[in-house]
Amino acid sequence: MNPTSEQKRIAFGYNRHENRIVINEGQAACVKLIFDYYLQGNSLSQIKAILEGLGIPSPQNKPTWGKQALSNILSNPHYLGSEEYPMIITQEVFDKVQELKTKK
Repeated sequence: MNPTSEQKRIAFGYNRHENRIVINEGQAACVKLIFDYYLQGNSLSQIKAILEGLGIPSPQNKPTWGKQALSNILSNPHYLGSEEYPMIITQEVFDKVQELKTKK
């Protein structure tokens, strides 16, 4: 399978454009919020409630968020950037979140 095929699933916060992965600004802002809320000490349940209260749709474009979806976002190294993915989250922020996750 071609790695740039339309069938390859890409991470929340990104879109595919002309066989490249580009930042979806609205979703990327949500990703940053999720990391920020977690660093502020909010639990996954609290972040879920905040996002739903703000009317931000989930990665599946539904009005409700799953805690597993939030956990997956907080653990996804694609947000650090790579050859395929542009950076959304800095290494410092990502590392702090991983440290917090291991303590909980």
